[in-house]
Amino acid sequence: MSQRFDLGVHYLLRGEYENAVRAFRDVVREEPTDAGAWSYYGLCLAHLGRAAEAESALARAIQLSPANGEAWFHLGVARSLREEWGEAASAYRRAVALSPEDLVAWHRLGVAFAESGDEPAASVAFERALVLSRALPSDGPEAEPRGHGPVDDHVEEVGAREGGREAKSWIDLALSLLSLGDEEAAVAAYERAYTLDPNWAQASLFRPMLRLVTAVSGGPEPPSDGDPAPIVPRPRPRVPVNRPTTPSGRVEIG
Repeated sequence: MSQRFDLGVHYLLRGEYENAVRAFRDVVREEPTDAGAWSYYGLCLAHLGRAAEAESALARAIQLSPANGEAWFHLGVARSLREEWGEAASAYRRAVALSPEDLVAWHRLGVAFAESGDEPAASVAFERALVLSRALPSDGPEAEPRGHGPVDDHVEEVGAREGGREAKSWIDLALSLLSLGDEEAAVAAYERAYTLDPNWAQASLFRPMLRLVTAVSGGPEPPSDGDPAPIVPRPRPRVPVNRPTTPSGRVEIG
């Protein structure tokens, strides 16, 4: 069954969710106590909009392995896809409690809090993600090329919501990028939000978070108010982010 599991992961990474569902369904039929397979099965069902089935599969994964942070993370993703932000935040909170070094879970928790209107909690989550991103090794001359990964998928997911919430989506994207240490891209996203809704942009968490970043990095202090145009953070290389593997060595997908 390990080959079917790996095939399911392959399809999931390619966005072929119907094929992924079939692969993981085969696994759970043969190995009904495999919590990891139930977790991925639920995640794939969520991407297909099959909410009730996804919740049932993820509940089964958590029942089999309550301390599996990955299953709670996938539950958060499933709820985020339905824009159930309060429920998503609850799941992500369990994920980071079980896997406190999970950078991706922390910044997704920040987005869920921001979307549900809990800006103080969002700030705390984004700050934690920022601290974790600073601890990652920087790109160097001998660093391996950074491929497309779960963080990129998340950034694209948040950015794709522009049509639905306009400035709010760009602020979410800016905060996510900032929590990952990519100040230049974060500022670009913030400036897009500002052109769409200056009042919303100025009232967001972005400027306080940028001050935290520049205080850590030694860059110039951004202006406290007015238009965002001269926010210029100190350039720094994008950090590579690789989601951890489960004890069985399986790659976590988000």
